[in-house]
Amino acid sequence: MSDLVRSPKQLGVALRRVRRAKALTQADLASRAGMRQGTVSQIENGLETVKLATVMDLLRALDLEIVVQPRTKGSHSDIEDLF
Repeated sequence: MSDLVRSPKQLGVALRRVRRAKALTQADLASRAGMRQGTVSQIENGLETVKLATVMDLLRALDLEIVVQPRTKGSHSDIEDLF
């Protein structure tokens, strides 16, 4: 599974989807990542001021990684399909 993420909000949606697929509550994930449940909630809701290290801790706890690649150029309909 992979998600195209171009904003904090999209990252939050993708992380929530993975967390739910793994049948974890926000509290479960927070415990695994060593943070408060409220922090998980903020990230899942697209808070833009979250530290990168905090996001990396959450990715590690979900057994995910970031892949950096050139940005794709799609049509408007392609972008609408993301939502």
